[in-house]
Amino acid sequence: MRFLSRTAILTGIILLASQTARATTLIQIYSDLTSWQAAVAELGVDTFEGLAPSGGTTGTKYSNAVGYLDAEGVDFTGLWGQSYFLMVEDALASPQPYYNFGSGASLSSGSSSASAAPSIVATLPAGITAISLDVMTFGNNVPVTLTASDTTTDTVSTTLRTQTFVGFTFSAPISWLSVSIPGAPSFTSVLLDNCAIGAADVDNPVPEPVTLLLVGMGLLMMALIGRTGPRLLP
Repeated sequence: MRFLSRTAILTGIILLASQTARATTLIQIYSDLTSWQAAVAELGVDTFEGLAPSGGTTGTKYSNAVGYLDAEGVDFTGLWGQSYFLMVEDALASPQPYYNFGSGASLSSGSSSASAAPSIVATLPAGITAISLDVMTFGNNVPVTLTASDTTTDTVSTTLRTQTFVGFTFSAPISWLSVSIPGAPSFTSVLLDNCAIGAADVDNPVPEPVTLLLVGMGLLMMALIGRTGPRLLP
């Protein structure tokens, strides 16, 4: 009887933790493009080249709810404060060299307004379980937060005129990924480039941190129950 009670308690704890963790389908977050590509069947990449004139921008062409739909089926929408604001910046756009991140043109959400919280939301085609991109900031070097539709969140630091790579793999398709600067200082823009999508290799996934957490909790509870015995379980 004691064994059954212990088993029931342990099972309940694990199931409760599983329910808490179920919201995220994250397999792994990558900081290196080569490692991400090794775990993904890449379907396409958008470099945003050829959309802006040399030394210029596309202006406010994509500043609406429709945004910019690329050839891979990804729909990008920019938001600055409460207004749509999205454009492609050439690397040589004025003021130089602030838009030169070493990869040509980039997609930007921002303006000369002092409004805060710029963001770019990438709405994905069906079946996407992997996405990667380079993120940058203009105006201030502040952390950028990436949030997926499954509640996965990752925050990365940015460096002056330097790209920061971030890649994700998921065990189930996600529908969107946002790139934002919550509470951004005035005159700060968020940018992205080289947005790649694909299908993750779910046959050989790297264990999720949450999976390891569940296993650890189970082992810990087994050890505690075994030590406390009758004092906890009559």
